[in-house]
Amino acid sequence: MDLGAVMQAVADRIDTIPDLRVFAYPPGTVSPPAAIVTYPGTLTYDATYGRGMDRIPDLTVVLLVGKVSDRASRDLITKWAKGSGATSIKTVVESGTYTAFDTVRVTEATFDIISVAGVEHLAATFTLDIAGQGA
Repeated sequence: MDLGAVMQAVADRIDTIPDLRVFAYPPGTVSPPAAIVTYPGTLTYDATYGRGMDRIPDLTVVLLVGKVSDRASRDLITKWAKGSGATSIKTVVESGTYTAFDTVRVTEATFDIISVAGVEHLAATFTLDIAGQGA
């Protein structure tokens, strides 16, 4: 798999969700609400014989929502973290048709507070498990 193509494909799919800035790699600056496809911790080669499959078990997408103290932030993160529906990161990512890889599953969402330019923002990090043909 081509890591850059995988990251771009995931970002392009998330970009179908309205009112969300999407970045296919970590940007220099960001203004919420935004989704950022970040680099994985692991890229496993040769999961099957003869370069049959590579796997990225932990590609992450970080959603920066807004100020932690704003009710609107809670409402936004709730609709993106739902397990189903048109605004669900899980549903949108898993329902895509991809050429850069064969399978994707959103395995979890974790929540945190991330400081950007001195302002604390509510954030959710989605972990994706991706597999595709080795090349």
